[in-house]
Amino acid sequence: MKGAEVCPLCEGRRVILDPDPMKPARPCTCAAPAAARRAVQGIPARYREASFESFWDWWKIQHPREKLAGSLAQVNQLLENAEIRDTLSEDLRSKLDLIVHKCGPKAGPDGETAWRDLRPAQEPWGYRSLFNWARSDRDPSDFWWIDGPPGSGRSSLAAAALRACGERTSGGGLFVSVRAFTLELRDTYYDSRSFTNTDFISERDRMAPLLEAPILVLDDFDRMDGDIRVVRAMAQLLDHRYGEQLPTLLTASRWTESLQAGDRDTYPLLRLDDPSLFRRLASAKRVVLRPTLERLTETLNG
Repeated sequence: MKGAEVCPLCEGRRVILDPDPMKPARPCTCAAPAAARRAVQGIPARYREASFESFWDWWKIQHPREKLAGSLAQVNQLLENAEIRDTLSEDLRSKLDLIVHKCGPKAGPDGETAWRDLRPAQEPWGYRSLFNWARSDRDPSDFWWIDGPPGSGRSSLAAAALRACGERTSGGGLFVSVRAFTLELRDTYYDSRSFTNTDFISERDRMAPLLEAPILVLDDFDRMDGDIRVVRAMAQLLDHRYGEQLPTLLTASRWTESLQAGDRDTYPLLRLDDPSLFRRLASAKRVVLRPTLERLTETLNG
């Protein structure tokens, strides 16, 4: 078995010793990623090694190039038809033109259209903005939504973004299952207390790590417990993090559409009638776990 590679600068010590014995040792750069991984807490074992690279490898298998190439060729033909092109809205037409331009059509064998790079059409809608923020602090946002049905990669992508941002900032982060956490939170109230809260942790102490985390992932936000006290506590959490400019990533199954539709029975947060909070959530940066071209052509077909 091949042993772990040793850093040539510090020889595995994690610090660099100066030749001058009067000068202090300094941390080696190889220690930063490891320290960031230790600082990020709560990621379940299934997603602990998640990265943008592993997510992208998985995504390409779920959404093969062959299918996208055929759809892109059809879109290109529609855009070249003047009559059809004039029926499209200016916004949709410009977005489709941009996707076709980025993919780079070229003449293939037998006169068929080939493409230089299908990734712009293949990436999830909004993925590039999340990647740019996590890796290089571009396109910042107070709130991020990662929307998609079960099995679409929501939790994996959120964990990858959390790890990447933690490594970039060398700061901490926290990954929280909203369903599990809100059940624990309800258990802090006297009339709901069960034997799982034998140490009598208060709501304030339970919420403190979420309030203070430099980066927070709230996974499965649409599975929040319906107790109104829990709902108010989670709303206060979002208000606090917005006020302190602490980024928060929320994953859900089409929660944004339900928020706009006002489905109070399914989503307890809507019972608060808090326009300011809803406006902040509705204006958040959004990642939709469907290929960008597929989402645009859905609008085209509609």
